Amino acid sequence: MRPAAFWQAPYRPLFTAAGVWAVFCLAWWPLGTSFGVPSPAMSPPVLWHIHELFFGFATAAVGGYLLTAMPNWIGKDPEQGAVLQLILFTWIAARLAMAVFDYVPLPILLPLNLAYLLLLAALMSCRLLAAKAYAKFGFVVGLLALAGMQSRFLLLAKSGDVAGCIALTQILLLGFAVLLTFVGARMIPAFTQSWHLVINWTGPAVQLRPHIRQCALLASVIGSVATVFDLRSLTTTALVVASFCTLYTALGWRSVSTWRNPLLAGLHVAYLWLPLCLAALALTELFPALYPAGAAKHALTIGAVSGLILTVAGRAGCHTPSGQLKAPTSLVFAMLSLWWSTALRLIAPVTSNEAIWLNGAALLWCAAWIAFLITLRPSLIGPPVRPVLSGKKAQKA
Repeated sequence: MRPAAFWQAPYRPLFTAAGVWAVFCLAWWPLGTSFGVPSPAMSPPVLWHIHELFFGFATAAVGGYLLTAMPNWIGKDPEQGAVLQLILFTWIAARLAMAVFDYVPLPILLPLNLAYLLLLAALMSCRLLAAKAYAKFGFVVGLLALAGMQSRFLLLAKSGDVAGCIALTQILLLGFAVLLTFVGARMIPAFTQSWHLVINWTGPAVQLRPHIRQCALLASVIGSVATVFDLRSLTTTALVVASFCTLYTALGWRSVSTWRNPLLAGLHVAYLWLPLCLAALALTELFPALYPAGAAKHALTIGAVSGLILTVAGRAGCHTPSGQLKAPTSLVFAMLSLWWSTALRLIAPVTSNEAIWLNGAALLWCAAWIAFLITLRPSLIGPPVRPVLSGKKAQKA
């Protein structure tokens, strides 16, 4: 692969970074340390694990998605070359700083960690303003919100407030749930309608149920805000409503019809983890002694957030010479491994030997992202095929 080709499309460096870091995060902690590898220099190491999955892995994937989608919004060529190199450099600098967190003072840590998100937000703001694409500024607001939560996390971690950092993860999770509901509920039915046209589908049409989708979004936002102010009853109610509305919306997408298309079916299954995990979170709020809240949060992280990242980003490696998208065996393996990882993580707390199940879930996670990187590799060579993540807007039946 010519080095210059790597910088010809945003998804190439950023999806690669997300996949590599997804493997590294669990390969180092907890898997590596269980075999005697020194822990990350952040006390306790679980905080490094949380931070790097949210602000390392997930934000790399989000950046790759936004910069890949943005040319369609503004009618311009994608970012290339030095701009992408600078963006990736800021992301890498933050990863290095977090690996030695305990030895780096906060005035250095904050700018190093915030540079990536703020650079993304500034770049998108300039491009969207120039194109007068004001409707897309919600994504910029989301990036700035992530930067604010990252600042809060680092401040709490430096002060030794582990409980505060853990509590912040639920706000982060619900924030990602809002993003997934907004993006997924537009993307998945659009791709499904396109597939139905290809196969001359004669069954029931995809139902969009836009009002229910808006209720799901509103409930997720309310749940996020209620969590910030520790309004537990309101949080629980919002989670229940968001779960029901998200599930009811997805049931109109004719998911069963996609079984012949693993690439599309994977999106449907990944999205269905979202209402299931939101319901699990609500149950842990209502009956805290029944099931550990941490396990429900992990299920939402692995099944819904990571599942949708993998299936959406994996589309970059699914282009065929005919111009059609087809999931290779490696991506099918990656999706199945990630879903089994989610299942093991959910089962682990109710087993007699939780550590074995947790290690099994971690190994499956690593296997999934290694397979993702294998899927992605062909898309890193030659002229980039774009747009990778596009689909015609879904139409009401």
